[in-house]
Amino acid sequence: MAWRRTLLAVTAAGGIVAAQGGLLVLEPITRTFYLSARDERGGFIPDLQPADLVVKAGGKLLEIVRIEPSKERLRVAIIVSDAGTGGFQQGIASFVQRLMGRAEIGVVSVLPQPQVVTNFSDDAAVLNAAVRRLGVRGRQDGAQVMEAILEATTGVVTEGRRPVILVLRVGVEGTTPLDGGHVRDRLRLSGAVLYVISTASAARQPPPSARTGISAEQAQLHDDEIAASRRNLAEVLNDGARESGGHHDEIVATTSVSPALERIAGDLLNQYAVTCAVPQGVKANDRLSVTTTRKGVNVRAPARLEVNPPRSSPDGK
Repeated sequence: MAWRRTLLAVTAAGGIVAAQGGLLVLEPITRTFYLSARDERGGFIPDLQPADLVVKAGGKLLEIVRIEPSKERLRVAIIVSDAGTGGFQQGIASFVQRLMGRAEIGVVSVLPQPQVVTNFSDDAAVLNAAVRRLGVRGRQDGAQVMEAILEATTGVVTEGRRPVILVLRVGVEGTTPLDGGHVRDRLRLSGAVLYVISTASAARQPPPSARTGISAEQAQLHDDEIAASRRNLAEVLNDGARESGGHHDEIVATTSVSPALERIAGDLLNQYAVTCAVPQGVKANDRLSVTTTRKGVNVRAPARLEVNPPRSSPDGK
């Protein structure tokens, strides 16, 4: 009986050499990203094809190896920063129900420090109990949303799951020493997509400090600290969400959260997994450009192609 041996070796260029029957074949590296496609009325596109997309990384055209509806299970970290009002509770209940069977979900309440309501679970009873704990919890400002997002970039990552971070906020955050660029980098390294829903009140500027017993200089320093914290947070919520392939939506009030959450759930359940061959010369963190040639179709994808995608959390755990 004749035996045919297959040997595999990784080349310095990152490809895989397959030796079959004495013939060496260089197999290209492939990377997969996730993409949402909707028509002009907001409906999902059920039949997207490779010919409908043009994908570039670092200015280089990428060959689309395959495109198919994503079947990978989700791992969703929900960060609830509602100042204890309970205003997002009903919308979260519907969102969790919508993802049941496709995701494991963890919930964190930021009041004002991040507190785990439930660890990641796909058990309906556990998640329903967690949602019940998100009712009125006593008014408290100073939410540490940046800290919660940074922690989520570690906890949401696990092998075989697609990481998602969802932030629901009403504003009134506290000051933070965290740098927006650092948190964005951690988000990118985690591979998580970030979705943010903010009430209109979250965009209001706080009034200038005018406190009895402190000098004008001290009041100005405090105002400067608040302004810097708001800029860093906005950088993460806006640029971080866009770069990850997510988005930041503003709603009138917490009572409007359900339709916004339904749109996000629809995105997550109807995305495509797009696998491309990565040519030599494309570097980690090169900008990813995804456009469509199909009329009336809008696509949303990450802004970076991870050439070396994370297999563990950003801190190596």
